[in-house]
Amino acid sequence: MLILELVSKALKRSKSFSIIFILNFCLAIASLSYLQFFKQSVDSSLDSKAKSLLGADLTVNSRFAITDEQIEDIRTKLPEIKNFSQGISTVSMVSSGKRARLMELVKINEAFPYYGGVMFDDKTIYPKGNSIPKSNEVWVYKEVLELLGLKKGDNLKIGKENFLIKKVILEDSLKAVSFSGFMPKIYLSEEALNATGLLQFGSTARYKLSYQFKENFSNDKLEEIENNLEKTIDKNLRALSPNDGRDRLLRVLNFITNFLSLVSLVSFFLGLVGLIYLYSGFLKKHQEDINILNDLGLKKSTISLTYLCHLFVLILISSIIVFSLILLSANFVAPIVQKLIGFEFDFSFDFSFFLKSALLLVLVSLSVGIPLITPLLQRNSTKFFKMVFWFIPFIMLLLVISHFVTPSKNIGLFFASAVLILILLFFIIGSFVLRKFDFSGHLENLSLSLALKNITRENKTSLTLFTAILLCTIFFSLIPQVGSSLSSALTQSANERPRFFVIDAKEEQLKDIQKSLDSFGAKLENTAPMVRARVIKINDNDISENLQKSNEANRSAVNLSYRKQLKKSETIIEGRAFSGVYDSSDFSKPIELSVEQRYASRNGIKLEDTILFDVLGLELEAKVVNIRSVNWIEFTPNFFFIMQDGAINDAPKTVLATISQGNYDASKLLLKLTDTFPSLTILDVKSLFETFASLVKNVTKITDNMSFYSIVIGLLMSFIIIQYQMNLQKNNILRLKMIGVKNKVIRDSFLIEYGLISFSASSLGIILGSIASYFISDILFESYWDFRADVLILYFLLIPILTMLIVALFTSRIIGQKENVLFGE
Repeated sequence: MLILELVSKALKRSKSFSIIFILNFCLAIASLSYLQFFKQSVDSSLDSKAKSLLGADLTVNSRFAITDEQIEDIRTKLPEIKNFSQGISTVSMVSSGKRARLMELVKINEAFPYYGGVMFDDKTIYPKGNSIPKSNEVWVYKEVLELLGLKKGDNLKIGKENFLIKKVILEDSLKAVSFSGFMPKIYLSEEALNATGLLQFGSTARYKLSYQFKENFSNDKLEEIENNLEKTIDKNLRALSPNDGRDRLLRVLNFITNFLSLVSLVSFFLGLVGLIYLYSGFLKKHQEDINILNDLGLKKSTISLTYLCHLFVLILISSIIVFSLILLSANFVAPIVQKLIGFEFDFSFDFSFFLKSALLLVLVSLSVGIPLITPLLQRNSTKFFKMVFWFIPFIMLLLVISHFVTPSKNIGLFFASAVLILILLFFIIGSFVLRKFDFSGHLENLSLSLALKNITRENKTSLTLFTAILLCTIFFSLIPQVGSSLSSALTQSANERPRFFVIDAKEEQLKDIQKSLDSFGAKLENTAPMVRARVIKINDNDISENLQKSNEANRSAVNLSYRKQLKKSETIIEGRAFSGVYDSSDFSKPIELSVEQRYASRNGIKLEDTILFDVLGLELEAKVVNIRSVNWIEFTPNFFFIMQDGAINDAPKTVLATISQGNYDASKLLLKLTDTFPSLTILDVKSLFETFASLVKNVTKITDNMSFYSIVIGLLMSFIIIQYQMNLQKNNILRLKMIGVKNKVIRDSFLIEYGLISFSASSLGIILGSIASYFISDILFESYWDFRADVLILYFLLIPILTMLIVALFTSRIIGQKENVLFGE
């Protein structure tokens, strides 16, 4: 009861401090709490809909046709099967009388999918009450009609045949896990797909086996079955369970949520810096109260528990406010978020989320409160290293929180470690510098002298403000430059990029394709043969032991090409160029091989390694003679593996090529090629880049807004600290006024003090943010860096000016008071 009474009195006696503390902590945890609540709701919805996303209990996928022997082998390793279907999908040009577009063609089987389904514009649902399309019918997504300028009941041409649009799809539970999700789907029967003539030898297609078991297994059990199956089946096959279907959609969201989590962590860290500063200031202000309670015989444990409870109550009030806002706004925000991510989910009010949050609050209170309160209970000064040791649990707690709030493994941990190291370095170096150059002299300018004295004497306040503004400036200069670099990388040299990308062309078709293009004034360029193969061994080691568990390694399927020399967009990083044309008729000599730099690094391939390939049943040994970099942004055909000319030239192949830019009518050219060469797949590069640029623009907009929120948090926290510190400076202001120092001199001293801190922090933050953006751009965009001088100048001026305006407002209010008022306080 005594502790509760003391806590109650502390809250009543320091109302202004309580309001400032609660506001600071609310802002600190708001974005992180809302993001975690959102992620949990999506994850919970995906768990319940996981089987619908996959359509089955288990699927097996391959980029090669799956043989009857493989199907039988898989069947013997699975539980008792209730239903089974074989699927296939491919991409192809589809045309109306006016337009042609690249679409995904999916063969649909009777009664599949086993979970979920398709809803049409007439509100009917498949597989409930509907049979699959007839041999002359197709079902299409609504986007297909818009892209081709068609309506329900019209005909469209796929390959060699025309088909009637029988139904229009509004919702499809399988849409989220499509391997080519940016393309609209067209569903058709097996007879219809065969009639198109598109599935020829060497054509690009995906094959899928779908299973429904008699026993109703949980998602985790199905994942266990999947893992056991993958260990024993051909490495060219890949098994998927409902958890994988869920994870595929989560991976789409992770790009945004990873970044938003990191930005939220910045806000959280800044808020915690403010929390530590404010509460340590509160404790120092009440040092006399602590001493009196100690002298009256109150146990140190009771005093410590009192202030820990006081801190916990303040944090609890802040959290209740934030959680209440989340619950109240969830239903309004849900439709907006659903529209952004393209997935319908329910905000789940899971009380475990709030219980976990409450536990974290207790831990935060203990880990922050104990290191701050304990030294004040001891009359002797505490050594610095002992203080750092007491804060170790708090730092460990931050690292654990950071690790679990980001979707991707270790990103949050590394980020938090880097930020904490930066903060620690700034405080250590800053403390050393301020102690080393402790200003005790007197300059002609009294305002400057007072400002320097305040900076060095109130070094904790100075360093806290410096660090907060520095972190804000770093991230708010980093993000726009990275976003701008990405946008510029996508749009640079747009006129030099090809207009179309041609896939699945045959060698014998190339001359005829060029003839068709001649009438439009276009050229067929960058032709590159493509041979399908599999990696068997690297340096006599099975790939399962050598390669990473990446998508490429899991499937082991690769595309090979050959040529005599490198392109302009390539550079040899290690090794030498090809020695000439391969001349061993019996393949007794290893074929010279070039490997793309990042693929080699990802999969542990080095210069002079030998790689054994399976090319349509023929085993060929190749030796890595060079590692090369590729400028993929040019969007011309290229491959991870390039073989020496003359080795696999006679292997069955398809050809990739590009069609040049020009003043021709792109729609008419597409229609002409689609009619003349139905098996060709033509990708509109311009349209693809515009679509992706629009996506990047939307993502950048979201991240910019979150970054703006982060800097607002940092600045508000800085302003709160400034206001709180200036209230503590009232006695010093009183003394200065009593000895005759003019109000203008006092005001100028504060302006100079905080102006120096904000300008130096902004300058260093812009430099560090720009350096970081350069290295990120170098890693992601092949050394392309867009320096945004306009943005940097804006931030450089905006932050110090705002800081000084706030300081001017606070000082005017305090200095304008009479000496007797200040003395009374």
